[in-house]
Amino acid sequence: MHRDWSALATHEFDVVVIGGGICGAATAWDAAQRGLSVALLERGDFGEATSANSLKVVHGGIRYLQHLDLARVRESSRERSALLRVAPHLVEPMPVLVPAFGHGPQGPEALGAAFLLLNLLTWDRNSGLSPAHPTVPPARLIPRAELLQHCPGLERRRLTGAGVFWDGRLLNPPRLVWAFVRTAAEAGALAVNYCEVEALLRRGDRITGLRVADRLSSTTMEVRARLVINAAGPYAEQLLVRSGIQPHRNIPLSRDMALVIARRLPNGHALALPTKYHDPDALLSRGPRHLFFLPWDDVALVGVH
Repeated sequence: MHRDWSALATHEFDVVVIGGGICGAATAWDAAQRGLSVALLERGDFGEATSANSLKVVHGGIRYLQHLDLARVRESSRERSALLRVAPHLVEPMPVLVPAFGHGPQGPEALGAAFLLLNLLTWDRNSGLSPAHPTVPPARLIPRAELLQHCPGLERRRLTGAGVFWDGRLLNPPRLVWAFVRTAAEAGALAVNYCEVEALLRRGDRITGLRVADRLSSTTMEVRARLVINAAGPYAEQLLVRSGIQPHRNIPLSRDMALVIARRLPNGHALALPTKYHDPDALLSRGPRHLFFLPWDDVALVGVH
């Protein structure tokens, strides 16, 4: 794809998207498919930051169940199905084992009730998938013996069984981002990387464009837009402060983490283990928040869901 920096100044765009991660790339793709004139600006390489450095999970909605955010459960399930449909070579279903302990909030009974609600809310999780596509099975309970076959090294004290649900696994996140960028460009979008937005341009209360700098040539220009979408992820608020739209940063840091450990997980299953941390915003909770161990080639990715 040809990088045409000078074309940014030729006309006023319907939409300019700031940030070439998966959110920005998908937004530009969607807008271009609708026939709008679109520019996608990325200060580094496409998909190089948060989108590449993640747990590589396409969430199917269970993470929002404990907050009773049923709309997001439904939305997540639909988006996972969409990615399984359009990118089966880059996204596949991934089973996640959740051990159950005792017969209280962390027991199989509570887990089974949550799975029943999840299955009801995501009844159409395989909608639009042909027989050739990988499908997402319903969440279910499994006995203690079956769990230990998958994970024989688990602490067995108070272990009473487990549940298994399915999320999506991203096989190559940067390639998925690039697929959206390339397809957006084929639909007419102008995608430019190494193009940093220095400030938003305003006329009164309206954003009219951006001042951008080409990091390869050290030149700057102004880009006009009817609509500007700030999809810069953790850097989005910095741009608002730099442009004088808000006085200082006030979005709290995310309580997330991601590690890589040199240990291979058996049978391709992910594993969720309880921590000592409780989610203060959860309305339905089995107790402590879980730490997830996800298989990735010959290593494991560790982080929160």
